[in-house]
Amino acid sequence: MSNVQPAAPATRNRRSDRHAPAKQVTPLPPAPSKKPAAKPGAGKFPVRTCIVLGMVLIICILALGIARGNLNRLHKERENAAAEYQRQVERHTVAYRNEIEKYAAENGIHPAYVAAIILRESSYDPKATSSVGARGLMQVMESTFEFVRKKLGEDNTTFADMYDPTTNIRYGCWYLGYLSRMFNGDPIKIACAYHAGPNNVKLWIMNYTADGQTLTLDEIPKDDSRYYAGKVVNAYDIYYQHYYPDAS
Repeated sequence: MSNVQPAAPATRNRRSDRHAPAKQVTPLPPAPSKKPAAKPGAGKFPVRTCIVLGMVLIICILALGIARGNLNRLHKERENAAAEYQRQVERHTVAYRNEIEKYAAENGIHPAYVAAIILRESSYDPKATSSVGARGLMQVMESTFEFVRKKLGEDNTTFADMYDPTTNIRYGCWYLGYLSRMFNGDPIKIACAYHAGPNNVKLWIMNYTADGQTLTLDEIPKDDSRYYAGKVVNAYDIYYQHYYPDAS
């Protein structure tokens, strides 16, 4: 019989078990955060706002186009007006300047005004004759010639001398000076008096003017005299600016 003893069962050392290292635990991944649900249309431009902005843009483009069109039209109108004025200046030629300046100065009339009267009366044709018998550059009527001749005390001139440029301008300037003194140098009244007679002008001032003194072009009752005076005043302005800017 063998004396071998059965091995004692292994016993656990509880103290050593208590001090054994703990097992490693793998952490779980964090739960996904919940984002707030996006509102419908968030992050996009509202359709209504796009429509409004589009309409505003269209209106701005149209307004800009209209403004540019008006500006171009204004420039064109100015260019046309300047061209027309230049054509008028070219038509306002002047001749017999020495005679005009001499007799205008003697009678206190601006030479540009004399030049305007001659242009309107005869277009600088010394042989011009009207249907009522007026003659020469300043279209002097026979009754006016006789009136001036007596005032000048001349016996050696005749109505035929109104075809002579120098004599015609001398008589015409004297008569303009006479009318200028009568109407205080008013260019409209003088032109009307030269065309229709001073007595008619006095009646117009009395019956048709707002203040009984100033006669405007619109207040002239006769169409032909209104047209005549307007042409004279316009020509006077052109001659003044382009031919006699320094004349007193």
